[in-house]
Amino acid sequence: MKISGSMIRKARKQKGLSQAQLAEGICTQATISGIETQNNCSSFEILCKVCDRLKLDLTQVTSNPEYGDKLFSLIDESMRYNRFQEASQFIKQISFEKLTSKASRGRYSCYLGYINLFIDDDMNEAIYNFNVMLTRYSATDYTFYQAWANLGLGLAYQNQGKPSRAQEYIEVSTEILKKLKSDEKQDFFAIVDLYVRIIGLYLDIENYDCALELIKDISVKLTQADLIYKLDILAEQESKCYYAKGRVVCGTMKQFAAFFISQLRGNTELSEKIIKHNQAHIVETVKQELAKTEGLPTLIK
Repeated sequence: MKISGSMIRKARKQKGLSQAQLAEGICTQATISGIETQNNCSSFEILCKVCDRLKLDLTQVTSNPEYGDKLFSLIDESMRYNRFQEASQFIKQISFEKLTSKASRGRYSCYLGYINLFIDDDMNEAIYNFNVMLTRYSATDYTFYQAWANLGLGLAYQNQGKPSRAQEYIEVSTEILKKLKSDEKQDFFAIVDLYVRIIGLYLDIENYDCALELIKDISVKLTQADLIYKLDILAEQESKCYYAKGRVVCGTMKQFAAFFISQLRGNTELSEKIIKHNQAHIVETVKQELAKTEGLPTLIK
């Protein structure tokens, strides 16, 4: 993987940060200097944290010289943000015959499966392409795309009304992700995205215990890495689990946790949904109670 050190330097300058300030809590200043001047970083996790602090997408600052890689990066980004129509246009620009490695051909098949799933609404073709990826082009070691393809199979079978079969593939995807999340060579943000999708699918099939287990698993990893990436979405998903299990107080507390984190992340869509819709009645009740104490000494010490 090639790193664009000049792009990272430009983003740092635009934010008015010194190398030492960018490095604080992440790595040494020398590491930042190496990234910017030598296009080199010894740790993928460090690179992820640097990009997160600079509000850069990893695909913006990395590249790979293999055929199709730039388009693959664009497809990855489109799919992560559910822009499947855009991804479909990108994949049409790739010639399968020019893909030389098993890994690239596997990614291509995985992409096709998701296009079949979300654009063509063809579950049989989606299942075929996901299985092609897993049986013909799968690597010996576990990879992100194996997890992604297994999740795709789970989604396809869920859409076909086969929840037990869907559950099998979701569990396989989950086990792969658990192995990958501590691998510094993996794109940690992409893994978090996949966790969120799997948790969403567990919510759909009403398996709240598995959803809660995964939320705790990835939230701990995010906290250890000092990241808040999608913690607001995870907190809202956790609240849905608690509400479904009848734990209303826990669910409401998690809703407000999601609200505060979403404000930190600039996720206005989620924060407004919570405060103006989901919890509007509680907000109004609190306002009414606070109005009764107007002009009185504060109870906060």
